[in-house]
Amino acid sequence: MQEHLSWLYKYLLETYKSPILENFLKLEIVDLSEGRFTCKTKITDKHCNIYGFVHGGTLASLSDIVMGVSCITLKKRVVTIDMSNSYIKNSPVGCSLTAVGEVVSNGKTIMRASGQIFNEDNQLLVRSQASYFVTGNFCENDYPVLSKMPQ
Repeated sequence: MQEHLSWLYKYLLETYKSPILENFLKLEIVDLSEGRFTCKTKITDKHCNIYGFVHGGTLASLSDIVMGVSCITLKKRVVTIDMSNSYIKNSPVGCSLTAVGEVVSNGKTIMRASGQIFNEDNQLLVRSQASYFVTGNFCENDYPVLSKMPQ
C-alpha cells in the first residue's frame, strides 16, 4: 500500500501543475494516507462569485477532489455518481481553505466518502458526501505514466 500512496503523491504533485481543474485551484497537499486526503488552497478572485465570496462551484469541485482522491488512496479507480453539499458559511477572496476527504464505505462497486472544507479560523464552510462507482483497481503495472517525477 505504501508504494501506491507514494505513486499517488507524485502523480498528484505532477497533475496539480498541469492546466486542469486541480491546477486552477492551486492545491497544496497536506496529508495523504489510506482512506484520507487533505489539501489547502488560497482563494483568489478567479474562484469567487460577483459578490467577492468563494463560488459554490469552486467549493463543490474542491469537495469532489478530496473525496475522490480519498477513494483512490485505497487503490480503487472511481468516478463520481452523486454528490451532496451543504454550504454553511462563506469566505471572501484572499482566504486560505483546508479541505478534507475521508472514505466512509469501501465497497466493491460503490464507495462513499465525506468531505469538509474549513477556513483559516477552522470554521466549517462546507459539509459534503458523495458516492463513487468503482471502475476497477490499480494494479502493479497499470498506473498512468508520469511524464516527469518530482524531486
